[in-house]
Amino acid sequence: MRRLSPVLLMLFVSLMMFSVNAQETTPEPAPEFTADALTAQNVRITAERNVFDEIELMAVGEIVNMTPDAHTSIDIFADVLDVSGEVIGEGFGFPVDACGTGLVFDFALQPGDTQQFSLALEIFETDADPDDVEIFIESNITEPLIDNTPETFTGITQASDQEVVQIEWLGEGNLLRYGVGCDNDVFTALEWFQYNAIRGNSTVVIHPDAELITQPLLDQLGLTDASAFANSQLTFSPTSRRLLHQTDINVIISAEPDGSFRRLIWDDLSRHTLQGFIWLPEGRFLAYYFGATGDEVRYFTASVDGQRISGSIYNVLRSQTIPGPTPDGVRAVIGTTIDDITGFYLNNTVVNATELLFETDLPGNNYPAPLYVPIDNGAQIYFVLPVDDSPHLQCFDTTTGQLNDITALPLQLDDGSRSWMQLSPDGTDMALSSNGVNGGLWILDLATFGGCTPQLAG
Repeated sequence: MRRLSPVLLMLFVSLMMFSVNAQETTPEPAPEFTADALTAQNVRITAERNVFDEIELMAVGEIVNMTPDAHTSIDIFADVLDVSGEVIGEGFGFPVDACGTGLVFDFALQPGDTQQFSLALEIFETDADPDDVEIFIESNITEPLIDNTPETFTGITQASDQEVVQIEWLGEGNLLRYGVGCDNDVFTALEWFQYNAIRGNSTVVIHPDAELITQPLLDQLGLTDASAFANSQLTFSPTSRRLLHQTDINVIISAEPDGSFRRLIWDDLSRHTLQGFIWLPEGRFLAYYFGATGDEVRYFTASVDGQRISGSIYNVLRSQTIPGPTPDGVRAVIGTTIDDITGFYLNNTVVNATELLFETDLPGNNYPAPLYVPIDNGAQIYFVLPVDDSPHLQCFDTTTGQLNDITALPLQLDDGSRSWMQLSPDGTDMALSSNGVNGGLWILDLATFGGCTPQLAG
């Protein structure tokens, strides 16, 4: 019998080992593919201006998951029909957030959830007249997430599961008006609701300031162009009779409700993106600017009467977090690093004199601004901070220098979402909201928690 050479023997053994390993290795199962397991609803055809300033035909609506499974890798297709039912075009799209931005690739629509979608439509013939669309949805099945409902958080009530981007307390703490939609939209583009804490329900409302948006007002403000109005962030002060808006080159202007007596607040802002206003007593406010999550935040404080309080956004010490102003607008709680110490500081916005509050790792600029609440001989400052990767409501007492942990929060923020919070006028409740796929509105009963009960200064 002829023996194998050493080289051939080693090759034979290697092939045998490869064969055994190949037989023992179980390949990963392919994701289970589904077609039309998800349902489209509220579908409508719209004409929108794209980034190239061209009018584009779109189909928008919502997809609903009524299956027991979660669905990922969601692709949405459409046939465009004319009035006779003939196919005259097609479309392709995907789930989006309230601002129309496509969701991350690993987004999974959970059982019972609803998500917006958007499709770009292409018409085969230029003279064809679209009348309707038929939607077809393809997806892969994945395991649903373990439900972590707000009911597991004592003292916290969920008021909405939508993308809540504006909060307005009405009265002592029983009524709250909130806006749902894209965080950069003017308030008239939002869908408004009023939440009754006693009844525990929300009703659709029209924002009372919407009736003030008249053609003469837009003419006075130079906001007759639709895109200029959409970018204006026009808002009426809740603490005085005047309004604020930015021009097409981002100049901040205040005016009377009819558009008269316009006053320049600040200019030289065209290179920066206004992300919002924080309103203070007697018409004072803080305006803050950044481009994306992770960017440093520039800001200034002023009054709608035209008084500048802080230095310009180029002179005020920048923050890694959204600043939390004091009621007079002279100081702001910022997150930064000074002399190698990272934490939260109380910064004088006029002369940039800082005082370290406490040292800590900082959250991103998508977390809520700290809320500075004056009390006798000091202040209590509310923060939302990550603790072991879970957002917690915490409160710093300036009279004791102690940071108190109040409660874990049902808040789920990613790089594409933001959060806001507001204390009720009587200091008994906190409203917390966020946008994105895990957006919502929650009411925190502060009396439930120990450690930092508000004692509003008289």
